[in-house]
Amino acid sequence: MREYDLITRSKIRAREARVQARRVLNQELGVLVSHAFHNPKKMPDFTRTAGQAGRSKADATQDLEQLRASLMAMHFNSKQGA
Repeated sequence: MREYDLITRSKIRAREARVQARRVLNQELGVLVSHAFHNPKKMPDFTRTAGQAGRSKADATQDLEQLRASLMAMHFNSKQGA
């Protein structure tokens, strides 16, 4: 049961992270479109990545849990077909 709980929680967190990433991307796209329409000469630099420098230990732990859960899910899915 504990493993099932870890798998389901990590899948929920992964889905929430994807939704959050889409929100950020849509916000950045809106800003770029606004600049392109109203003042194209002052477009912000969209090639640099913001917020990637400082990752916390909790993020690393969450990534590790997601990796473990996905590997377990792959293992269980391979056993179902056999």
